[in-house]
Amino acid sequence: MPELKNDTTKTIDHQLRYNETVIAKIVGKTLADVPGVLSTEGNVLDNLTDRFRKDDNPTEGVKVDLDNDNRTAKLDLDATLEYGKSAPDIFKEAINKIQAAIEEMTDVKITDIKMTVKDLMTRSEWADKQKDTKSESDSENQ
Repeated sequence: MPELKNDTTKTIDHQLRYNETVIAKIVGKTLADVPGVLSTEGNVLDNLTDRFRKDDNPTEGVKVDLDNDNRTAKLDLDATLEYGKSAPDIFKEAINKIQAAIEEMTDVKITDIKMTVKDLMTRSEWADKQKDTKSESDSENQ
């Protein structure tokens, strides 16, 4: 019986790259599960309303800077946090959850995370603002 040559030893050039919006989406959706984060700039992230409706963009308020080799990233976040809660504690939990989510879904390493607290609101203030925003957008769509 003739011996078959195994061609599976050939090396295939390959490269897995990520668009910055993919990393931003993972971060935005992860922040939705961090207690005390009410929203990122322009995006609702709280249980008081439906999360990430069709018109919501989980990448708003999340800036990603991927390096040239697509292996490390820096994050810059703009967020509204819940008044009366510890911003440093919220930030620590956000860091832990973001790193875990990115590691689970990609091979990108987060090297730097910055969060700018754009506003502090109580849950009731935030809920009222969301109602006002929804009413304004409903009026504009009619």
